Amino acid sequence: MKPEKYTIMFIPDDESGSKSFHLSKRVIQLIMTGFGLLLFSCLIVLFYYVPQMSDYDEIKGRHDFFASERLKVLELTRNIERVKQMDELVRKSLGASLEVDERPTISDSVTGTISTQGSHLSFIENIPSVAPIQGYISQRSAKSSLFIKKAHHGIDIVAKEGEPILAASSGVVVFSGWTYEFGNLIILYHGDDYFTHYGHAKQNFKNQLDSVTRGEVIALVGNTGISSGPHLHFEIWKKFVAIDPLIYFPEYRATDLTLTHE
Repeated sequence: MKPEKYTIMFIPDDESGSKSFHLSKRVIQLIMTGFGLLLFSCLIVLFYYVPQMSDYDEIKGRHDFFASERLKVLELTRNIERVKQMDELVRKSLGASLEVDERPTISDSVTGTISTQGSHLSFIENIPSVAPIQGYISQRSAKSSLFIKKAHHGIDIVAKEGEPILAASSGVVVFSGWTYEFGNLIILYHGDDYFTHYGHAKQNFKNQLDSVTRGEVIALVGNTGISSGPHLHFEIWKKFVAIDPLIYFPEYRATDLTLTHE
């Protein structure tokens, strides 16, 4: 005859105060069934939901990666538009006075001088070699990223307002005027696909299509456009690609204020 009840006893080592519990066969069956269901549920979670959680982490990682790549594509698109605008500006500004697409014919093989209608450029003097001003670097070149929303294509050089700005090399003025971001801006074309930009000037001394020589004063340091104080925003472009000016002017590293925060 099978028992209808089971007794569970808890007996201390000193055999005092023992306790007993009487459980019916039906209660024990219910407890075993509940434990089985709990174990089955744990197995379902382990084999079904855990892989899904892993897939979620993988999908989230891919989403973050594609989001960062999309930001890079958007920044490249903006850069391409800027290059197109610069190219159009050069074409409209120079016209027949200077052929940008084709390398001009060298008239003097010793000095590298070329002649165009109304302008003379030298491939020896077109490489930026004269520091536009003496001052302190408050911001360096930086590409856009997840933490940097907007690329900074040049360097900011803090100087006293009214200080003369020098042409980094000989060239032709392709733009001289006002822009919303850089205030009074001058863009020089130096031949061999070199361009230099000088922004936030207080006053521009050169006009469009003017020829300038290396080291010539072209403007004064100012605080125009989107600016928090008197400084020069200086950029160097080669074949429509922005180049860090510190490569051409390493002497600026001695007055680089940004290094104190690295």
